[in-house]
Amino acid sequence: MKASPTELRPGPWVRESEYRFVHRSGVVIERRGFPHRPGWFLVPVESGQPTLRFAPTPQGCDDALRAYSGRIAVTDRLTRIVTA
Repeated sequence: MKASPTELRPGPWVRESEYRFVHRSGVVIERRGFPHRPGWFLVPVESGQPTLRFAPTPQGCDDALRAYSGRIAVTDRLTRIVTA
């Protein structure tokens, strides 16, 4: 059975904790618990770029990794855009 991205990290990603992954480019994927808005957030390096929110589940983390790598399309149905 193939491992999911949360189980097997690609080389450019460093797992800082169970809820925070940092790409060598500086992009961060982390789980946050904003009031009434928990989820996995893909935080870009550039401050002018939107932060993307994904479901607060292991699948949400997988989706954030796939979105960063361009393997899935980011749509309003999949994720909600949140200001940084």
